[in-house]
Amino acid sequence: MSWKKSEKNNLSTQTPIQTPPRPSVPQSQPPSSKEQALIGSSIKIEGSLSGGEDLFVEGQIDGKIELDQHNVTIGTNGRIKADIHGRSIIVMGEVKGNLYGSEQIILRKSSKVRGNLFATRVSLEDGSDFKGSIDMTSKPAVEAKPLHKDDVEVKPPSHQLQRQDKTEDKV
Repeated sequence: MSWKKSEKNNLSTQTPIQTPPRPSVPQSQPPSSKEQALIGSSIKIEGSLSGGEDLFVEGQIDGKIELDQHNVTIGTNGRIKADIHGRSIIVMGEVKGNLYGSEQIILRKSSKVRGNLFATRVSLEDGSDFKGSIDMTSKPAVEAKPLHKDDVEVKPPSHQLQRQDKTEDKV
């Protein structure tokens, strides 16, 4: 395509095309899974805290945090005296209480935690201040049923082989 001088001048004087404004989202829609509640540094909560979205805490909480299906992040100014239940728990501030992460727990280098950690994945950065125990056992998929007196206990073949070996040694 070739340009003529007169076409260039006409293009430069045209007004830019404006995109139409986007319609606003109605308030009646449920919150998206990406939403996150924020507890600011001047906020103090005493009691139990639960909800249906991720949580970022910069303030103080004394009590219990129950967000089993959501992420909980304790910011550098966060001061928590509570057990925390969440999917993924990240600590950058102070926590006095047990942490229960269904997926993972991460203690950043600025964290100070006094309590026990329960999660299948736990990460402690160099410099994190932690005192407590860590339990990384996975939850059993199906809980064992107690045996009734009429039920017969079946042992795996490995137990049977060990018994055979022991009886052969005696003969």
